[in-house]
Amino acid sequence: MSENKRDFFKEMEYVDGVTIIDEKGTIQYSIKFNPNFYPEMIEKNIIGKKLDEVFVSIDQETSTLYTAIDKEQIIKRKAQKITDITGCTIETMNVSIPIKANGKIIGAIELSKDITSQRDREKYIYEIDKAIFQRKFLPEYRLGADKARYRLEDIISNDSKIKGIKHQIEHLADTKAPVFIYGETGTGKELFAHAVHNSSTRCDGPFISQNCAAIPENLLESILFGATKGSYTGAVDSPGLFELADGGTLFLDEINSMSIGLQAKLLRVLEDGYVRRLGDKKEKKIDVRIISASNEEPIKCIQDGKLRQDIYYRLCVLYFSIPPLRERTGDIRPLMDYFINRYNLQIDRQIHKVSKSVYDFFVSYSWPGNIRELEHFIQYGISNSLKGDEVLEYNHIEQRIEDIKAIKTKGGQDSGDVELQPIKEAISALELKLIQKAFRETGGNVSKAARILKMPRQTLQRKIEVYEIK
Repeated sequence: MSENKRDFFKEMEYVDGVTIIDEKGTIQYSIKFNPNFYPEMIEKNIIGKKLDEVFVSIDQETSTLYTAIDKEQIIKRKAQKITDITGCTIETMNVSIPIKANGKIIGAIELSKDITSQRDREKYIYEIDKAIFQRKFLPEYRLGADKARYRLEDIISNDSKIKGIKHQIEHLADTKAPVFIYGETGTGKELFAHAVHNSSTRCDGPFISQNCAAIPENLLESILFGATKGSYTGAVDSPGLFELADGGTLFLDEINSMSIGLQAKLLRVLEDGYVRRLGDKKEKKIDVRIISASNEEPIKCIQDGKLRQDIYYRLCVLYFSIPPLRERTGDIRPLMDYFINRYNLQIDRQIHKVSKSVYDFFVSYSWPGNIRELEHFIQYGISNSLKGDEVLEYNHIEQRIEDIKAIKTKGGQDSGDVELQPIKEAISALELKLIQKAFRETGGNVSKAARILKMPRQTLQRKIEVYEIK
């Protein structure tokens, strides 16, 4: 060993961690001897992941491991800042050594020493503790714009129906069949969609999600199918979500909000597997699994004219119905504990239980917003607690309860019998009923119906096409 190398190792003194990657940059082994180096939670979950996916501040050019493979020589660095997947940064002293077998470089091994200052280390550990608790990773830290973040183990439930759905998802890993998920608002339909993808053979492919109710119809079409330059004012060449999801999964949430006309175009893609961008003459073959979701039962959507019957047969090959929280009150306790842990860390509180009055309210409440509403209750209550409080008391959530009562009794009327649903869906359903009634009263005369409804005849004609009114 040269004098220069001996001096470097003498200065290094000891090793805090060892990391081994293969020639493609995939982490094969990692062990950390210093508990402050980075959390055990990260260490256990980076095997099989790309180095630059876990440590987002490095790339092919800046990493000593990548450089050792590329140059086929030992690379030493006295200081390298590394930012991990949680966004926290430490500083290390590294030596990376290429691994050769049969005359070929097959990977590299890195010896690292933590040289982060004590002050920076304490800040780092504090930030990590806020971000990670009692699980491998919080789902939001499973980064990647086109990746599914949630897994089956993220679905917290003691309910037999939920367990049955999870069991079914596990045993359908090999199928490419479309999945339809029904559940009330806030039951976690998207979480199940992520879990279906991550449990399938497509888990390494992209997972693209789109809420159909969040985008106007004219924009949604170009978002789904893509566009070519000049196809409309301001349009540029851009792939649609079907192209981006090729080889993976496309999740269409609130598909019952998609217009009937657009559903017809979607049906063509589902039937032949080809997609054509707006304004383009060429078609492209795609391989995409569709997972769709609705906050209304699909049969009811068909009856109300919100879902085409032919597209229902295409999308509803596998069907999961997520029970509402009021039908599985046994899940309130574990979900409550999970959200308390989460918001204790986010808001810096020490709540570890709820009072009997709070728990009794939670169990007796109907939860129209389901799990999402329970989460908001916990977040609201912990935000109203004081540092040092250990129990979530009724007074912490009392104002939120009063707000709910006021909403129900606004105008002196009890609105509890009104079905909670997105405003857009309610308006569309009412609009369809009014148009149908106008046609009945006018014997199908479009001009007379338009006058009764006080809308332009052209607008009514367009709505006839949208709702496919016969």
